[in-house]
Amino acid sequence: MVNQSQSNNANELLRSIKAPYLFGLVGYGIVLAAFVLAVVNAFMPAPNAFLGKIIMPLIFVGLASLLYHIGQHVHAMHANAIRMLTMGGTSIGEVKKH
Repeated sequence: MVNQSQSNNANELLRSIKAPYLFGLVGYGIVLAAFVLAVVNAFMPAPNAFLGKIIMPLIFVGLASLLYHIGQHVHAMHANAIRMLTMGGTSIGEVKKH
């Protein structure tokens, strides 16, 4: 069964979920910015070498931020399931309503 310290950790995680959400937004913004830079660079009469070299690292940073966001989301869902189990339900479908 789940002990009280796991429940406390789950509650703390659920309260501090805003930072991973912001990582997801920033990652999405970085990937979109890299896409816009690639399109702008493609339509330039003389493509800029610096833009061509910076696009791939931008995509990697953006995707890493999105991956962190997804991992934290799954972790928060697990913590929420632990919290619900400690509230008295034996399964997710049988959680008592407060």
